[in-house]
Amino acid sequence: MLFAIARRDKPGMAEKRVELLAAHAEYQKDFMDRITFGGGLVADGTDVENFVYGPEGIRNVTGNILVLDVPDRATAEAFHANDPYTLGGIFERVIIEPFLQRVPPLKPE
Repeated sequence: MLFAIARRDKPGMAEKRVELLAAHAEYQKDFMDRITFGGGLVADGTDVENFVYGPEGIRNVTGNILVLDVPDRATAEAFHANDPYTLGGIFERVIIEPFLQRVPPLKPE
């Protein structure tokens, strides 16, 4: 089942995000087969065409959106709860909801 996770950083979390970047990236490696898609929300004016995923670029990230393919809500919530970014307290807002993919369609209509 697909679950969308949308997370928005608290203001002023750029340096904390940099500090936790390596641990966050390492944590996600074990879930790559279950992450349908995902990426960062970025500050206005961020050059997304030339973005470098590292300490400099990550300072422009203000949150993220992930879609996970997991068996149930508890698994999606556990993924979020154990992420080093979550444990580091950088998020001000989190939404975890079942996700119905409509575009592009999963099945021909």
